[in-house]
Amino acid sequence: MTKNNSLNAGIEFKSGLTWRVIFGLILIALLFIPINIYLNLSTGMSLTTAAVYVIIILLSTITRYSGKPLSRQELFIIYVTTGAAATTIPVYYWLIYRFFFITTPVTYAYKIDGVPLPNLVPDWLCPPLGSLAHLHRTLLQPEWIKPISIITTLFLLSFIADWSLSIMFSYITVELERLDFPFATIDFSLIETLTVQKSEVMRVFMAGFYPGLAYGAILYGGYSLGAQLIPLPWVDLTWFTEKYIPGAIVGIATDPASFAYGLLLPPSISGSLLLGSAMTWILLNHMFTINSSFFPEWAEEYYPGMMISSIYQRSLQRIWISPQIGFALGLAAALIASMRKSIFEAISSGIKMQKRANEYFPSLILALLLYTAGSLGSAILFSLLIPEIPFYMPLLISLVASFMIGALSSHAIGRIGFFPVVPYLWQSIVYLTPYRGLPGWLISPYVCSGAPGSASQAVKVAYLTGTKPKDYFKAWIIAAILNLVFGLLIVDSFWRLAPIPSNIYPASLIYWPLYATNDSLFITRQIKLDPLLILSSGAFSFTVFFAGSLLQKINIPFSPIAFVTGCYTLPTSSITIFLGSLIGHYVIGRYVRKEEWIKIRGVFVAGIFAGVGVFLGLGVSMILIAKSAWVWPW
Repeated sequence: MTKNNSLNAGIEFKSGLTWRVIFGLILIALLFIPINIYLNLSTGMSLTTAAVYVIIILLSTITRYSGKPLSRQELFIIYVTTGAAATTIPVYYWLIYRFFFITTPVTYAYKIDGVPLPNLVPDWLCPPLGSLAHLHRTLLQPEWIKPISIITTLFLLSFIADWSLSIMFSYITVELERLDFPFATIDFSLIETLTVQKSEVMRVFMAGFYPGLAYGAILYGGYSLGAQLIPLPWVDLTWFTEKYIPGAIVGIATDPASFAYGLLLPPSISGSLLLGSAMTWILLNHMFTINSSFFPEWAEEYYPGMMISSIYQRSLQRIWISPQIGFALGLAAALIASMRKSIFEAISSGIKMQKRANEYFPSLILALLLYTAGSLGSAILFSLLIPEIPFYMPLLISLVASFMIGALSSHAIGRIGFFPVVPYLWQSIVYLTPYRGLPGWLISPYVCSGAPGSASQAVKVAYLTGTKPKDYFKAWIIAAILNLVFGLLIVDSFWRLAPIPSNIYPASLIYWPLYATNDSLFITRQIKLDPLLILSSGAFSFTVFFAGSLLQKINIPFSPIAFVTGCYTLPTSSITIFLGSLIGHYVIGRYVRKEEWIKIRGVFVAGIFAGVGVFLGLGVSMILIAKSAWVWPW
């Protein structure tokens, strides 16, 4: 047991990684990886945070009745690593997609220099047509050794880079900069409620649980029975607004997560988020629709009656890919410039081997070395496989751009709770090269997707629960290995059971042809990117960050990170978040003292998620039962 005197005096850090936790993670992986994969193939959805709440509640209840309840630290470790172990789609899922890519008629319509795309797929991506691998639906045969080896190696190198980058930025944002992490209170409140179970805390928790349970019954119960009562994931209002603002995306999210998150955010942040969202997806989308001179391909493709999903997909491809890449890189550059002192201090802490930086944190110097090894190794392997793309391109994206994205994700989640995922970043890099091949589009070197953000929040919760961050990072490794090992066997089992896509897995019949079409459009360069637009968008977000900082100094409530995040967030979510923020700040504030509400709101929101999660778990079970009839022969 060790004491931390740097951030919160009096915190006693205890170990949370025990044999019970490891056994629990193995059990979770075995039970929930199959559910997650089947849910994805059948409905297009995956297990969400609400489902994780169900898992934690079940484990906590079982161990409590056994007479040996999980400690707060043990429950925390299971909670934060369940996503890596069970709710992440295994990488081998995409091997079967590649098999589909070379066999579907969709991709034969696209060619490079007159050669159909499937004929350009190398054997280390997927066994070619005519291979013995096509006689049997299984990954466990010699012809798949190369693809499995390549995808496993790339995954491990990327994981090493993500893991080490997360150590560095969690130390910077939690220990040095001490960011708020507004949504960390939800995680802590659930863990605290399940382990302590004080009567006053339980009352607040149940006050959120019952409404969440009722809403979850309405939202997911009808869906699982085939009679949807509330549209999921949003109520589409474009049928009405297109008469006045064609091309704009207008709707209301029906998933309770957006509203619940809004309860925790001040109006200054949720309002900045809504401003960026409305400017991008309502105002500018409308302007570019009625003025065809800006983006003629989008203006030509738009037609009255397009729904939100279609407007989003097509306008993203025709308008917003280039600006969104620029927004993210510009904001990341501004953040790194503003936090340069913290970065140097973190490196200095590691070099000096300060006790406080290494007693409960993994070594910062080791993390820096591993990040360099993982990202550099990923770039080298990619260049060996695809030498046609200059080596400096994967090197820049893995070593430099990923570091910037790590900074952006950790600060975005630390300040506003959200991270704007950068779309098609690697495809955009390939687009800027003269490369005229196929495999360089279908695989990539290490590209940070935002893991340091969620890891930094997990470390913040570790501080709140008194758990050694070292244990979290060790458990993350175990969870990733479980997902890798069990994922291969389970994905293979589903493929042996029935062809993918097939009517047994109906969502794959819808989404996989869309994935193949989208990949083919990129490979044949029919999706256009504009380097000048990327640069100008980056300059815009860079300027917005420092302008926003100046506004905050003169007490104008504007959050530049929330504003730029809004440029990625559909109005369906940003409107609901803003409504939740207004209700939490002004309506509930009339009945509960502000100080009291700030204290209990995390528990209340945790109750909402737990209630929704219980019925989501029941809904998934009902879907599995409904789909379980044997349909042999196909």
